[in-house]
Amino acid sequence: MDAPNNSSSSGDDSKAAEVFLFADGRRYHNTPNCPYVLPNDLEEIDRLEVQYYAIQQVTQKRYHVPLNNPKRIIDIGIGTGVWMRETALDFPECEFTGIDITPLPETTVMPANCNFKLANVLEGLAYADGHFDFVRHSLLIAGIPKDKWPFYVKECMRLCASGGWVEMTETNAKIHGGGAATKKLSAFAPECFRARGLSPEIADTLDDLMREAGLVDVEAREFKVPLGKRGGKAGELLLRNFLMGQAMLTPLYVSVYGITREEAEQTIQQAADEFEVQDAYAVFRVCFGRKP
Repeated sequence: MDAPNNSSSSGDDSKAAEVFLFADGRRYHNTPNCPYVLPNDLEEIDRLEVQYYAIQQVTQKRYHVPLNNPKRIIDIGIGTGVWMRETALDFPECEFTGIDITPLPETTVMPANCNFKLANVLEGLAYADGHFDFVRHSLLIAGIPKDKWPFYVKECMRLCASGGWVEMTETNAKIHGGGAATKKLSAFAPECFRARGLSPEIADTLDDLMREAGLVDVEAREFKVPLGKRGGKAGELLLRNFLMGQAMLTPLYVSVYGITREEAEQTIQQAADEFEVQDAYAVFRVCFGRKP
């Protein structure tokens, strides 16, 4: 049996200081030319794990395209690495590459057929054309500027081998339905994303961008999930993810809207209470296409 691959960030404090910034008791990435808005610390690691398993509950799949003995797969914006770690066990002969702008958690242990690279996809990736049989990401809405999405999708197309697949899972920065507090919050988040140059509605147009990039057999599958108990296990996980994410966005709400932290937190809690008595749901779209 192959030995595990221990992928971890450096324990050197000076190197950590170069990689991260610290504000309001939270740790953030320090990557130039990247608008990623969320923290990078233990709390965010927990949220990303919750988010991953919530999406698995929603879609019931780790990937939605036919993978027949792939030789190389890349996961862009790998986060905690959980998708790569689990999927690599399905394809032990395949070489998996994960990239992100910050290191993997120090305790991460990966299968031997996995490797991790620090890289910013917005600057292009140093791989040959057609290097990967499957190119994928999940939820980069908070990391790619609105004007960079066409470049990013074309870069994924370039990296993909002829006959291979590109798959992207995204959501929009709002909750649909709900009561007054939910609607207020669903106005807050998109505006804060726009203030950072991001595209809060990118999920709606990803399939069009894929076609424009030259991908064929493009499909978009939409999943609507009520938040909270009304949505079953997936809804409960999504509610937990929602509350953790909103807590991280609170400083943005304060700075963009000029409200107090207490007002923001009150609105978030009121929205969560509404989820239990009114229909409020999140929408995820899985878009994929094949390179001719």
